[in-house]
Amino acid sequence: MILEELSRRIAKKIKKYDPEGPGSLEVLGYGIGIKLNLYSGILLTVLFGLLFSSVLHSLLALASFMVLRKFSGGYHLPITLCSLVTGLTASLVPLISLGQEGTILLTALSLLIALAFAPNNYEELYNVEFDSWSKGISVLIIASNLYFQSAIVAVSFMIQSLLLLPTYPRKGGVNL
Repeated sequence: MILEELSRRIAKKIKKYDPEGPGSLEVLGYGIGIKLNLYSGILLTVLFGLLFSSVLHSLLALASFMVLRKFSGGYHLPITLCSLVTGLTASLVPLISLGQEGTILLTALSLLIALAFAPNNYEELYNVEFDSWSKGISVLIIASNLYFQSAIVAVSFMIQSLLLLPTYPRKGGVNL
């Protein structure tokens, strides 16, 4: 994929000029890939948001998704695909119309899923130092939308919560 290859090339260049630098080529490439994923996701969200005339709402969808994901974990696509899907999804979320009842329902469903499955770290490399607090923080983040009642945030939280479900393959093909 494009971003994976780009991160490998950048890592090789860095290692070429600083072979004794910290981290292996793989670790460096992984870290660069994570940054490229973040920046590409934001850029694509803005571009797709412009296309659908909802840049600020798209950025709200992206931010709420990312904040919850930081604490709840969840399934992760390959970097390039993740950036594309995230950017497109974040810009489509504001186009979904929910009433107050729908917003509360999606928020409540997200809350139940997070209570049952957060944190769910599909990537063995990623382990948060405050892992024991992650479920509580995730639940509080979602519960905050019961106060704000944002349809955009409710849909974003629901999408992220679905990525917590243990229906996605883990590394090595084992589901828990």
